[in-house]
Amino acid sequence: MRAWASNDGVSLLRDDALDPAAHEGLRQALADGLERGLSEAPDLPAGSERYLVRAGGETVGLLALCRDCPRPGLVALIAVAIDPLMRGSSLGARALIAAERRLAREGAGELVTRVPKTNGRGLYFMLRAGYSPVTDIDGERSPDDGATWFRRISALTPVD
Repeated sequence: MRAWASNDGVSLLRDDALDPAAHEGLRQALADGLERGLSEAPDLPAGSERYLVRAGGETVGLLALCRDCPRPGLVALIAVAIDPLMRGSSLGARALIAAERRLAREGAGELVTRVPKTNGRGLYFMLRAGYSPVTDIDGERSPDDGATWFRRISALTPVD
C-alpha cells in the first residue's frame, strides 16, 4: 500500500475499513482523545477518511479527516491518535504536518479541528503544533459543542 502522505519518518496510509476497536492501542488512543482514562473509544463519523499512522514499519496510530466539515470548503481533523505505548516521539505532530502538506498540495480547504474541553493534553498538543483557539470559522461562529475549535496560526507552505 502506497503512503498518502509522509513526513520525517511518519507515513499515512489510507484505510477507510480501519476499525480502531480491533486494535487495543488505537482504541485507547481514541478514548484518550476525549478524556484520559476512558475505556470506550468514540465511533469515527461515517464518511471520514481514515489513515494508519506508520513509523519504523509499525502501525503507531491513526488519523481521521472529514472533508467539507464543519462547513463546505473546510477539512476537519477528527482525530490524531497515537498508541499510548508509542507516545513521546512527536509522531502525532509529524502525522499532522504530513496531512496538512498533502491537503495543501491537493488544494483542499483549510484544516480545522476541535478538541473536547475535557482533553487538556489534546488542547496543549494543538497549541504546541501551532494552532490557535478560535471562536469563529470563516466569519461564522464555531459550533458550541463542548469543545474548543482550532485553526493554524500561519499556513504551512506546500512541499513537493
